[in-house]
Amino acid sequence: MSDYFDRKSAQWDQQNYRVERAQTVAASIRSKVPLSKTMNALDFGCGTGLLGFNLLDAVGQMTFGDTSQGMLDQVAKKMAERGGHALTLLLGDQHPLPAYDLIVSLMVLHHIADIEDQLAVLSRSLVPGGSLCLCDLDKEDGSFHQEEVVPHQGFERGQIESILRKNGLQIVDTSTVFVNRKTIGDRLREFPVFMVIGRKPRENRPRRTAAGAVD
Repeated sequence: MSDYFDRKSAQWDQQNYRVERAQTVAASIRSKVPLSKTMNALDFGCGTGLLGFNLLDAVGQMTFGDTSQGMLDQVAKKMAERGGHALTLLLGDQHPLPAYDLIVSLMVLHHIADIEDQLAVLSRSLVPGGSLCLCDLDKEDGSFHQEEVVPHQGFERGQIESILRKNGLQIVDTSTVFVNRKTIGDRLREFPVFMVIGRKPRENRPRRTAAGAVD
């Protein structure tokens, strides 16, 4: 699969709908998640970094992670052009990941066979109070990818919510953030993209009384 994305990487951003989709999703994340310059963020399965670069000015540090070296090469080119930001590149599947305040992912999960394991890793990688924003296709009949073979033809939103809850996250929002439109045969089809936001609860620290006892 990484070879496929290596071949596509140089032309990836030439598809305007991909650029528009990332901009729209980033705007939705900004409206639903309190962002700050103290945050350490990860764009998981970043591709050419379209989503992460649209959030760059709102966080302190951004890591771009992907299994495709070609995609990360495109991120590196953008990094060189922009400069002045604390950016990191992460190649492959690193276990465990560093700790993040924010993890975002766009149109990645349907390419991952074992999403239960992957979402467990991402959930563990959040700091207390951190947010995981997962954006992917609603369940569809396979028309979106047509001849391309992928492990999942989208997802039921409840499935993603259930996995996050199992890993200790609270679901704070589920919504439609974008609608892909493709002409298949002679018919225009719509393929909605959902966003599920899970948040790791903050640690409950014991409260000390004036006498020094712990409640």
